[in-house]
Amino acid sequence: MKAWVITNYGGPEVLELMDIEKPKCKDGKLLVKIHYAALNPYDFKIRDGFAKWMTGKKFPKVLGGDFMGEIVESNAKKSQFNTGQLVYGFANIFMREQGSLAEFTMISPKYVRPLPDNIDSINASAITSAGLTAISGIEKCKPLSDKVVLVNGATGGIGHLATQIFVEQGCDVTAVCSTKNIKVAESLGVSKVIDYKNEEVLSKDTMYDIIYDAAAKLNFKKAKKQLNKNGIYCTTEEGFTAVKSLIWSKFILNKKMCISNFKGKTTEFIKLESLVSKKGVNPIVSNYSFSQVDKAFKTLEEGSFNGKLVIKVLEQ
Repeated sequence: MKAWVITNYGGPEVLELMDIEKPKCKDGKLLVKIHYAALNPYDFKIRDGFAKWMTGKKFPKVLGGDFMGEIVESNAKKSQFNTGQLVYGFANIFMREQGSLAEFTMISPKYVRPLPDNIDSINASAITSAGLTAISGIEKCKPLSDKVVLVNGATGGIGHLATQIFVEQGCDVTAVCSTKNIKVAESLGVSKVIDYKNEEVLSKDTMYDIIYDAAAKLNFKKAKKQLNKNGIYCTTEEGFTAVKSLIWSKFILNKKMCISNFKGKTTEFIKLESLVSKKGVNPIVSNYSFSQVDKAFKTLEEGSFNGKLVIKVLEQ
């Protein structure tokens, strides 16, 4: 089968299209024919080797987490899945599963869901990592109705979904983005847009109930000054600095911090599906063919896009 693989850790030069052996479906696993796959920033970071202690040294290694596809074989006897079923979800490359940038992948059913009838295949491929990461943090910020919210990085992969979710939940949302993305941010239903190229993001004149840092460019020390009583700073940053700030925040009265990270709980999947299928929360998608994965990676690293980058794997 054809797959985009890395043959070592490194820069763009280690990514190549290659013929590799089609995986055999082991006990407890699903074999999925991939229709669409979506890129996330962790893909090029894994390529660079930042998580090699988790992803291992076995090559060639297929990247890509998010996908939508069709089950061609199921050896997960206690699961809800059957051959021919359309599904979407996440291939856990951090736990050394094969990624989704291939014609087929063998994965655990843990992060796989039946494709709802009222969710488009392309949208389904794009929502898992970003959508579940957003929901994980937003759930920690409840109650949401009538809250004044700032979303930093509001047109990025996680940010544009988080912004839509906050708006749908009845929040008064201010979006932070660059000059070229102002119209995109406005289309998400926000009440105000801050152009970080020309304006101060955390103005002393404006206070918020929630600051959701999808871009992970702020920090709790700065953000807490612009939080109302009982306000929350929520960040997608999961590194040592964020964890240290999280511990420190527990000793500060009335202003808290939380981390928005991927959990993949069934309840979160159900919440995400409801938001996408019934509430009008949808990803902004840029489409690439399977032969253009290297170009999509370049766009991903440059950050010169809105929303999600989706690869059409199955040519029909």
